[in-house]
Order: sequence, then C-alpha cells, then structure tokens
Amino acid sequence: MKYCPYCGVQIENKYTVCPSCGKNQPQIDGVDRVQAPSRKNPMLAAILSLLITGLGQIYLGRVIRGICYLVIVFLVGIFLSEILKFDEVHLMIFGVIISIISAWDAYRLGKSINLS
Repeated sequence: MKYCPYCGVQIENKYTVCPSCGKNQPQIDGVDRVQAPSRKNPMLAAILSLLITGLGQIYLGRVIRGICYLVIVFLVGIFLSEILKFDEVHLMIFGVIISIISAWDAYRLGKSINLS
C-alpha cells in the first residue's frame, strides 16, 4: 500500500491512477502497474433513467435490471389502459412515478458500484 502524493488517500501500489483524485501515480520499481477500476457517474445514471426508464441501469452494466424496469412500464401501462380503462393522464403519472423510482435506483446503484 502507498499514499497518493496528490490527495493522500491510501491505495494499492499497483494502481497507475488514483481512484480517488484521478491523478497519474509515479512508478514504483518492482511493482506491476494496473489501471484503476473505472468509475460510473451516478447522477448521469439517474438522468438517463429519467429520460428512458431503465437506461441508467443499462449504463451501469446491469442490463437485465434495466430491461426489467422497461418491461414493467410497458406491461403495467398496457394493463392499466386496456383492462382498467385508465386515461392518458393517469398513465403519464404512473410512468413518471416508475421513472423516478428507476432514477433513484440507478443513482443508488451507481454509488454502490463506485464504492466496491
């Protein structure tokens, strides 16, 4: 283990870029260099899920989870409009609620991915 000379965070010797500040690390003799794990932007994931439900999860690499959100919106939307005879306003409200839930999930998922 070593400390980043720029931000002071303790990191493994093998990293070429500090996962915390993103600065290149000086080479240490006898240590193989490995790239720092890629980080995802949780806010971008949330915005993508607000635009298209489930897209934030797909951006984060959780494709099946994102597709599940999208399928839920379509199936429940069809169910509500055909069987319960909901009007367009109620369907839009439902879609917005699911999009907000999807965005919150994408943001939380992005934060947890960056911590691991």
